[in-house]
Amino acid sequence: MALRDAIKDRHDKAEKHRFVVLLLSGRLPEDAYAEYLFNQAMCYLALEQEADRHGLLADIPGIRRAALIEQDAEELNRHARVHPSTRDYVQYVGTLSPELLWAHIYARHFADMYGGQMLKKVVPGSGRMYEFEDRAELIAKVREKLSDGLADEANRVLDFALALFDEIAEAYGLATEANHV
Repeated sequence: MALRDAIKDRHDKAEKHRFVVLLLSGRLPEDAYAEYLFNQAMCYLALEQEADRHGLLADIPGIRRAALIEQDAEELNRHARVHPSTRDYVQYVGTLSPELLWAHIYARHFADMYGGQMLKKVVPGSGRMYEFEDRAELIAKVREKLSDGLADEANRVLDFALALFDEIAEAYGLATEANHV
């Protein structure tokens, strides 16, 4: 089964999450988005530092998002808290082999390169994190490093993302009877 197909169920679950639905609609409160960015910046920084430690991003420097996410968060100038899923992710990513890090780069950065193009139009602020030079080349370079055997790890990345969506939705009272639409 192709990697994309192997993560489809969790990807679909993430797309239908109340947090993401509000984000895509442009109706997510700015404070909640700022908190999301703050937590994303921490996750991406940990991932990209670990990837750099193994030399994984040497030939694809344009894929790095951490500094851009930090700029987007600073632009909104809001107080934000670190959520448990972010702390868990930062700790977890430091335990991964270089091969498994590719699953994280795939799940996180491809989401920005694909879905981020829609988000850039509706998020508060500049949305620098969704701006890529030569997206097609970046995608091709990452795809060269992927294998179908990364599906379980890519699904773990989505589990961390879903946990963060749940935590922010709860913190901002965005959850209805269930956290998912």
